[in-house]
Amino acid sequence: MTPPAARHAALPRWLPLAVAALVALPLVPGGYVLYIASLVLVYTLASFGTNILTGYTNLISLAGATFFGIGAYGSAILSAKLGLPLPLAMLGAAAVAALLGVLLAVPVLRLEEAFLAIATLGFVMVFMEIAKGGGALTGGESGMAAPAPRLFGIALGERGFYVFIVVVLLVGLWMARNLSDSRFGRGFLALKGSEIAARSLGLNAPRLKLTAFGLCAFYTGVAGALFAPLVRFVDPSVFDIMVSISFVSMVIIGGLGSVWGSVLGAVFVAGAPQLLTYVGLDNVQRSLYGAAMILSLVFLPDGLVSLFRKGAR
Repeated sequence: MTPPAARHAALPRWLPLAVAALVALPLVPGGYVLYIASLVLVYTLASFGTNILTGYTNLISLAGATFFGIGAYGSAILSAKLGLPLPLAMLGAAAVAALLGVLLAVPVLRLEEAFLAIATLGFVMVFMEIAKGGGALTGGESGMAAPAPRLFGIALGERGFYVFIVVVLLVGLWMARNLSDSRFGRGFLALKGSEIAARSLGLNAPRLKLTAFGLCAFYTGVAGALFAPLVRFVDPSVFDIMVSISFVSMVIIGGLGSVWGSVLGAVFVAGAPQLLTYVGLDNVQRSLYGAAMILSLVFLPDGLVSLFRKGAR
């Protein structure tokens, strides 16, 4: 098993270039480029959460769309109905997503991997029906408008909101890197290697699994809470099973158990469709996902991040 320090040592060489690109993007004329960049960053946060669960503990969950939707609806409702500023609405929605993630995980974590994935798929279906039947609170099948982002009474324009997303992403990245090198992170990796061996070492496997589920739901909830004011509208159809599959695709293509792999996977899965749309090939998006996953598993079992590790060596 690769130590945490070795997993993260290769990529920081291009980190200054990535940060420079993030800083320079608001200077690019035209709002579409900034919108796409913001969307990719939002999905990167969701990729972090999915990698904590799937990459570090080997548990496959298809409930990502549920937590993403809870974050989006929660942020929109708290902002529109209660008038909370975006940071408080974001944290409140993410906390609800994390709590529900833990509660939903309790009855299904006893299942084997394949059955766990199927069971969590049911969460997405239940959530969509609840959102459709939410009446005035969620707007039902028609959805609801999400208010423009405001930071303690100050309206954020597209550039201001982009900067806010970047700050949230960097905080999330810092937390994810620290988690991977912490006692919990080492416990997750031990659990991934062998649950029996982890139990023999005195690790509380059920608690570790619940913690991973809660962290996954929190990160994905934060992503959803930022998604709502970015697109300014949420409805049940936005949070279907394909969203969950996209999150899992990100960590498989980018690199399981790697923070930087989460970034690369999100950039590829969320950014490639926009590029294909721009060049008129939007009808092959899903085929690209499938082909990329197959090629990654066959030729790059450690994901895109392994290319950078080989280059560094």
